[in-house]
Amino acid sequence: MPSVRAKLYLLSALLVWLAWSAGHQPTAAGQDGSYTVLWQQPVGKAALPPAVSPWGDIYLVTGSGLLRLDGRGRTLWEFRTPEKPTGAPVFFADGSAFIATGRGLYEVKPFGRAGWSFNIVCGEKGGPAAPNLVQGPGDLFYLVAGLSLYAVEPRRNLVWYVGEAGEPVAVDAGSRHVFLARHRKGAGTTVVALDAAGRVLWEQGLPEQKEIYLAPDNNGERLYAAGVPKTFDRLNKASVYAFEAATGKILWCRKFNHREVSKVTVGPEGSLYLVAGKRYLYVLDPATGQEVFSTALGELSGAAPAVDGPGTVYVPGKERLYALNRHTGRLLWEAAFEGGIPHTPALGTDGLTVYFVNGRGTLFALQTNRYGVE
Repeated sequence: MPSVRAKLYLLSALLVWLAWSAGHQPTAAGQDGSYTVLWQQPVGKAALPPAVSPWGDIYLVTGSGLLRLDGRGRTLWEFRTPEKPTGAPVFFADGSAFIATGRGLYEVKPFGRAGWSFNIVCGEKGGPAAPNLVQGPGDLFYLVAGLSLYAVEPRRNLVWYVGEAGEPVAVDAGSRHVFLARHRKGAGTTVVALDAAGRVLWEQGLPEQKEIYLAPDNNGERLYAAGVPKTFDRLNKASVYAFEAATGKILWCRKFNHREVSKVTVGPEGSLYLVAGKRYLYVLDPATGQEVFSTALGELSGAAPAVDGPGTVYVPGKERLYALNRHTGRLLWEAAFEGGIPHTPALGTDGLTVYFVNGRGTLFALQTNRYGVE
């Protein structure tokens, strides 16, 4: 006959299992089976979109560090940084992740232990709110922090740095160029391409931008910049620019009659997807900038959409997530999520699973069941 203590233990274990199961079992959430929530997990509010590693795990930047979950939503570890991290992680093939703060760069080993670190003496102020980290030419890290761009050899030391770096920073697909957007008061905004030695390869001036987002294409031939001008008038409007990556030549410019544009998402087929006016989804031809289609949706969060392999566009809203056919713009389904979707969803390594954190701090793994590809 089991003792009272044994019974209580078994009951406790059953309750724990039921609580875990409720959050992790596949749940067909669409009214007509249009999508499936594979699992959901409370993680706390995230400052950045989820990042999916090459080995399929999900990394979240939290208020105190870096959280790693496996593909089923189970927490593996949390690494705490000395300062609040605000940059997305960069991954190494050996399983380590690197994360930036306003004062340095930290390596997190595969099992959550601290590794190498690079410190910026005294830190810097006055630059972008979020440190920006990429790996690029020469296999170097390129870190924008404060007012400078630092080129750092991983697990070694500083190679070079330049002041007045501006932000953001991006690297093309072939790791041949590092791209920056510099802002100088009264002198407009300049998009700059650098090589691994810090030499300026080209510069291209634009009207002074209040916000600018850089997005290289999938093959290293073009760089796209979505910007909101500091002064909005008949001539200066929110725009998307296409640059030739090798020379900086402006290939085309597409203007919008909206005061906000999101980052550009380059789809698997090369088309450009963005949100403008926090209401409209636009899809542009990458060769010409011409509109493939646009559609008005409900109130959007302003974050860029995500596009999966089969052809579904996921558009984050203030209260809902919208799924559209990328070929026709037809709405496939929409679903309400508490607190909306503040950030761009991330795609899993399978090209099908979509991860996002809602405004209440729950991480969802979702797949659409009705692609409507025509």
